[in-house]
Amino acid sequence: MTNRNKKIILTRYEKNPILQARPDVKWENLNVSNAAAAVYDNKVYLLYRAEGEERRTGPQSWPLTRIGLAISENGYDISYRGELPIFDRSHTDLWQEFGCEDPRISKIGDTYYIVYVGMSRYGHFGDRLQLATTKDFRHFESHGLLMPQLEQRTSGLLPGKIDGQFALFHRPMPNLWLSYSYDLKSWNHSRCIFETKPGSWYENKLGIGAPPLETPYGWLLFWHGKNNRREYCLGIMLLDRNDPGKIIKFQEEPILRCEMPYEKEGFLPDVVYTNGAVEFQGKFFVYYGCCDHCLAVATVDSDEIYRWCQE
Repeated sequence: MTNRNKKIILTRYEKNPILQARPDVKWENLNVSNAAAAVYDNKVYLLYRAEGEERRTGPQSWPLTRIGLAISENGYDISYRGELPIFDRSHTDLWQEFGCEDPRISKIGDTYYIVYVGMSRYGHFGDRLQLATTKDFRHFESHGLLMPQLEQRTSGLLPGKIDGQFALFHRPMPNLWLSYSYDLKSWNHSRCIFETKPGSWYENKLGIGAPPLETPYGWLLFWHGKNNRREYCLGIMLLDRNDPGKIIKFQEEPILRCEMPYEKEGFLPDVVYTNGAVEFQGKFFVYYGCCDHCLAVATVDSDEIYRWCQE
């Protein structure tokens, strides 16, 4: 096979970035970035992180975060963008006092499960996982804290159940863990499935990136890592269909590095960070936040991924 040992490299959309701050919209006039992605009604729905003028505790503090909705009909270009946030900061829920951010979407049955981060003044950084669901991206139901015992982020559900249980990928710093639950309240069989590696591009911390995508060969995972120079990259691995805690294929080299100006300069430098990926119209679309400031997309042909999975 001519493609044997070929490395996967993402191709950037020539019109990146696809989503940027709107100067005239107060809640997102500073930064927009990390977006969850799902295919619904033959379109790509994006739930993205947005930041505006409001600060958490004072002029020098981090901005309040919210989650907005955008839609693309071709996977690349934005055809719709909501005027109001889908998820907002809360004056009554203290776990979302400072906002919400970094969502990830997993479709299980006919329901889209959204794991996102609520920001509060409680704990070291104040981040706790939150859970919401929708069936139509018009009506959303909040289910409160998810795994409240841990202060963490970078988490998402497997888009399917294993032996009747939900599977949550999450990151007690700095490594990737997997835990199971029948009811999304009590968790069992927690274990670390992937660790940082000294001297590598993921030596500092790592996480799932987008929730895994089902393929005929297993669960395809686009993930992110950070080195000790604070530079992020994206990677790829394949997980076992019946035991998603088992890595069956892993590419050591990144599939995307910080190279373009919009990936190197922004609110925070040298960041490419994915929350969402979809298979759509013969390609895998990987949506990634750049420097916590804008949103971009890169693709790879489905056939190329399938060959890589089989090699």
